[in-house]
Amino acid sequence: MLRRSSANTPICTTKCIRDTYITGIPLFFQMRRYSDKIVISYGMRYGERTIGYGMNCLKRENINKLLVLPLYPQSAECTVASTLDCISDNLKKWNNVPELRFLSGYCFNEKYISCMKENIENFWKENGKGNKLIISYHSLPTKTVEDGDMYPFFCIESTNILVEQLKLKKDDYILAFQSRIEGQKWIQPCIEDIIKRLSIEGCTVVDVVCPSFSSDCLETLEEIQITYKQLFQKYGNANAKLRYIKCLNYSKMGIDLLMNIIEQNIVGW
Repeated sequence: MLRRSSANTPICTTKCIRDTYITGIPLFFQMRRYSDKIVISYGMRYGERTIGYGMNCLKRENINKLLVLPLYPQSAECTVASTLDCISDNLKKWNNVPELRFLSGYCFNEKYISCMKENIENFWKENGKGNKLIISYHSLPTKTVEDGDMYPFFCIESTNILVEQLKLKKDDYILAFQSRIEGQKWIQPCIEDIIKRLSIEGCTVVDVVCPSFSSDCLETLEEIQITYKQLFQKYGNANAKLRYIKCLNYSKMGIDLLMNIIEQNIVGW
């Protein structure tokens, strides 16, 4: 599936949040136009297959240029920064270290914003627009932010751009954070509290989108679609609906987005 690279071959390695293998297949096909020049490998920061495994695959290809694309749109220390640490640790074991380009998030990329906008609008065209849109991001411990992590800034600012593109009024949407773990303080507002409040206030249809995830995972398929859906109905009425808008996943526009980012960042190679 992958061609052996020559001495001047750029390489792109992508990392996903869950089953990158599925997402990667369409990307491999899209990259065939560069099949004589570019090899793609992938790995997961937290899971199998690991970044180390993906890097070993690249090492065997004798590459000398490396583009790393972490699939976290909003950069954070525990995701993008830790990915760079992992890449660096692996490169220490290489005799010939490649030229490195590393992308620290892409939440302000125009193509990313337009894809998120189109994804939400397509859902509304098919299902109608809910009473409220919750734009939910994975939360972070407050201590991390106090230490200088700019993740909340990336979430807030990219949300501002997105809602402007969607032409939403302030009362049409709420920014929230999810997936907190007990035992320490996490950044607010918490999606659980928002869902309870909206349900008690009589809101009957709430839509939820999760821009910080490039593909659906436990935090979206289980936490949003099951746990919070049940919570919304518990505090409201039997007809209350919490509807989840899926991630870009391996949709055509999702893969086109990755291709666009890759092509922008291999210029000159």
